[in-house]
Amino acid sequence: MYYITLDLEWNQAYAQKALAVQKQLSLRLRGEVIQIGAVKLSEDLKICGSYSIIVKPKHFKKIHRHVSELTGISQEQMDEGVTLPEAAESFRRFCGKDFVFLTWGPDDIPMLKDNFRIHGLETAWLDATYDLQPIFNRQTDGQMAKQRSLEYAMEYYEIPMNLPAHDALNDAYFTALVASHLNIKEGIRTYHDGETQYLVEFVIGDADSGEDGYVTTGELLEDPLIQSPTCPLCKKALTEKNKMLHSRGQRYTKLFSCKSDGDLFLTLKLHRNFNDTWRAKVTIKHAEPEDIKEYEGKLAIEASFKRNPRSRRSSKKRHRTRSGGDKA
Repeated sequence: MYYITLDLEWNQAYAQKALAVQKQLSLRLRGEVIQIGAVKLSEDLKICGSYSIIVKPKHFKKIHRHVSELTGISQEQMDEGVTLPEAAESFRRFCGKDFVFLTWGPDDIPMLKDNFRIHGLETAWLDATYDLQPIFNRQTDGQMAKQRSLEYAMEYYEIPMNLPAHDALNDAYFTALVASHLNIKEGIRTYHDGETQYLVEFVIGDADSGEDGYVTTGELLEDPLIQSPTCPLCKKALTEKNKMLHSRGQRYTKLFSCKSDGDLFLTLKLHRNFNDTWRAKVTIKHAEPEDIKEYEGKLAIEASFKRNPRSRRSSKKRHRTRSGGDKA
């Protein structure tokens, strides 16, 4: 069996075009794939092949400025790409018959499936896929709720980033290097063991799949589902124990308590919809003592900065003044 690390780059449409295409297709289309990159690993995790192709989109034909800046792919390169059906056929030949996909993060395969569906292409052969993020977490520090970047994993294993990021082939290559440090067979065997960490998991405001998105993050955070949640186990109202913690990457965490089932964390991960509204993945899980301690510590730091917003700046200014005086 082969392991194939996969990475995609995709084009996004400007808001008006995205709405028009969504209405035309009556299907979810968050973006169109413009590059497929993959690296094939043998069973003993040795690199034995690579694949890269530029794809010409069918609907989002004008490259988004941000996408071009991020990936380095120009309008001309995209226009000269192959169609997705052609790319799908050649990519399937590259993959062969006995393989599984390894990705970094959960987004690439759903995006590829969405793109295949709008072209009427078969998607079942994409199902054998594993996200390396939870495998990495389980086999390093066990912090399963953390969403570590690929760069973090490379630094952890002291892998030099000697190629530009946000190129699908380069990122697939970096993913392959990280995979070579992991026990992939064990990771696949225990892949679903951590799925019970959440008592409940759902998405609100998903305009990409037909719901009404939230116009602002404030509107989302004020939703009764967030402000007054119920316990997933006993269905009784939860009691708020502390304030909402806002972390990097539009992540929010709040501590609640249930008389019957103890302390629970409600976590939100916010994302932009295709029409620039907001959606959130909502999870509720048991709050372990060490996690509560970390959460409260971060809240204390956040409160300190709110009380003294200029403290760091003032400290730096005083330091510069003293340094200048010494030089004089």
